[in-house]
Amino acid sequence: MSRRHWAHLVTAAVALAAAALAAAAPAAAGTAASGRDATAGPAATATAYLQARATAITASDPAAVLAPYVVAGSTLARTEATVAAGAALHGASTGRTLDEATCSVGALSTRPAADGATASVVAHAVTTLTWRSRSGKTDIEASGIDHTLTMVRSGDAWVVAGDAYVDDLKAACLEAAGASRASVRAASRAVERAAKPVALPAAAPRLGPATRRYNDIVEYDRPAAQDYADSYALTYNPTFARFSGVDCANFASQCARAGDMPQASGSTSSGWWYDKQGTSSPGDDQYSLSWINVTRQMSYWNTRKSDWETSAGVLSRGDFIYYDWSGDGVWDHVAVVAGTNSSGQKVIDAHTTDHYHVYWKLGTSSTKYKFARVRAQWVV
Repeated sequence: MSRRHWAHLVTAAVALAAAALAAAAPAAAGTAASGRDATAGPAATATAYLQARATAITASDPAAVLAPYVVAGSTLARTEATVAAGAALHGASTGRTLDEATCSVGALSTRPAADGATASVVAHAVTTLTWRSRSGKTDIEASGIDHTLTMVRSGDAWVVAGDAYVDDLKAACLEAAGASRASVRAASRAVERAAKPVALPAAAPRLGPATRRYNDIVEYDRPAAQDYADSYALTYNPTFARFSGVDCANFASQCARAGDMPQASGSTSSGWWYDKQGTSSPGDDQYSLSWINVTRQMSYWNTRKSDWETSAGVLSRGDFIYYDWSGDGVWDHVAVVAGTNSSGQKVIDAHTTDHYHVYWKLGTSSTKYKFARVRAQWVV
């Protein structure tokens, strides 16, 4: 499918989610524009706050947009206003203008405290940005983030006192808005800490899929790799294992396999493979460490499946970009190149943070990058 078609799918999905949410929680409708609704419960207020975070990106005064939903003068209020301002500035640095920012919120769960004065709300927010290039063409970017919000009563209404989330663009937005170096560094470190090592299955090491017993030439199907990346950028393939908060290498491996990159058998600590045990359920799946771990994936793919390039400009869809968020020498993240936007800049799909067609340069001035071009074919 074409990039334009996938953009339409994303727009439709976001619109449907927003409509469903409005029907389920009418008290929250319009609050991002009109202010806090004193009759709204914690879940509805949390939803309105997350929608206001998107609206604030396009506002001349982000703090004013967020004010009805947050504790006045709090660190959260100041930080989120800075992030919103930085998001617009970060995108503008690519030569594009932000036309619209919307947010759909789903999968809400609420846990009120016994005293009725506080509550915890868990939500998944998908923010969609519409950018306009100098040529007048538009591009759609979308990002999905899990939020755990701490809600407190303020008089007869609820406000947000805390918002725990991991967004790999937060540090870049803070830097673009002129935040302190300490704040930017802390945001980068938070993303690194969240990327905890993923564990292999408890089962004993075993061999992966068998290798061929004859020579054949397998060509990399770049359109298929991109189509898979676009399909599951903002969601997850239910037939594969999912690693909450640290699914990026797993997603990259799935995309590469969708493009017919040949698997290589081995033990759990060698080769590059995923074995579904003949079922569609991921519960008993086996896989190599290189399938799910960024650094092991890099070391195994390089010179076997891919080669390093010097810049993102030479990459094509289905290639990969690796990120060292703070420049400390530890590689933290991988994203899949999904093509170019209307300004000719590379865009990526990724888990987690979930990204669809987002400008590839996610990091700060301290971030280091590696660019992996997948080989055109392999003899197997």
